Amino acid sequence: MVLVVLFFCVISSSLDADDPVLPYRFTVVIDPGHGGIDPGAIGIGGIQEKGITLAIAHMIYIKAFEYPELRIILSRQRDEYVDPSNRVLAANKIAADLYISIHANAYTSSSISGIETLIHETNGMESPSYELAEMLQKKMVAKTGARDRGVKFAPLFIRRAQMPAVLVEAGFLTNQEEARLLRNLSYQSKIADAILEALLQFLHK
Repeated sequence: MVLVVLFFCVISSSLDADDPVLPYRFTVVIDPGHGGIDPGAIGIGGIQEKGITLAIAHMIYIKAFEYPELRIILSRQRDEYVDPSNRVLAANKIAADLYISIHANAYTSSSISGIETLIHETNGMESPSYELAEMLQKKMVAKTGARDRGVKFAPLFIRRAQMPAVLVEAGFLTNQEEARLLRNLSYQSKIADAILEALLQFLHK
C-alpha cells in the first residue's frame, strides 16, 4: 500500500468542499535518502548519511516559504525508515511536478570527492530528468566549489517516477574535507539554496 501518510504537508483528499484552496502552482517532493534502521553511508567520525540528507531537506522546506506558489513535500520529516519505492509511488499519487532524492556518497578511497547527480539509466540526454539533473549539478558545484563529477546514469529506484526525477549525491562522507563540510550548517544551506534555485529554474523555463 502506498504510504501517503509520509507526506504530512499534503492537502488531504478528505478536506471539505468549503475549505480554501491554497494557491500552489507547483508541487515538488524532496526525498531525504535513507532513515531509521537504514543509516545509508557511514563516513569519517561515524557521520551518517540519513542525518545529512534530512538536514538539507529541512532547509529546502524552510527556504521555500519565500515562494508561495511552491509546495515542498518531504518524503520523511524525521528519522524513520520508509521504503524508497513507496516514496516514489506516493509522489505519483499526488501528481508531483518533480522528485529530488538527496543522498551523500561513500567510497573505499578517502581521496575521492565531489558532487554528482544521477538519473535512471533508461532516461536519455534529451529527457526532462536529464535537463533537471544538469541544472542541479551546475548550481550545486557553483554554490559549493566542490569537484564536478557530472551527471550520470544508473539503475535507480526513481525509475517508477511519473515526473522528472533525479538523485543528488551531495559529497563523499568518506572524504575528510567533505565529511567536515557536510556537517556544517552553512555548507548544508549552500546545497539547499542550489537545489531550490535549480528546481525553480526548471519549473519556470
